[in-house]
Amino acid sequence: GQYSNQKETTSKFNVRKNNTHCILDERSFVNEIAANSAEVGFSTHRLLTCQSYKAIQENAPQLVFLHYKQVDKLQKLLAKHHCPELLDDLPIRSNMAEDKSLKVLLHKKGTDEARNSVDLEEWLHAKGPAMEWTLKLRRDASCQAKTFHMEDELFACPDETLRVTPASIDRW
Repeated sequence: GQYSNQKETTSKFNVRKNNTHCILDERSFVNEIAANSAEVGFSTHRLLTCQSYKAIQENAPQLVFLHYKQVDKLQKLLAKHHCPELLDDLPIRSNMAEDKSLKVLLHKKGTDEARNSVDLEEWLHAKGPAMEWTLKLRRDASCQAKTFHMEDELFACPDETLRVTPASIDRW
């Protein structure tokens, strides 16, 4: 993938790392978001547009939305009906960093690293909405209210799984 070369990624984001922290350069991080590349460019508001909802309503496919954390359950369900010989080997995962606890920080270039670093999650929570507007990340978005209502319904389900039908889209 785009970031499979660790040396190149380390250089691009000016990464400093120890056993507990990974510190990235804020400016490089913002530039990557602005470029709309990789996962950043592949977001819900680009997929679930008015045109997408209209196509779902017109074609009524067998469609389910689920929270990504529920993928293990989906694997088991599919295997149960289509390849039961895999049931003993499930779930299949390849997240090698799953058990590592590494705090990711952003550092403002040209400042004292210790005093001017902030937790990445806190930074995204605080600056995310303003960055979306400033960088025009949602300029191609449409029918966002439908998506927000769908997400509310999805997360209200205990198993975070939702069957999508033309009638459910009408409710949203």
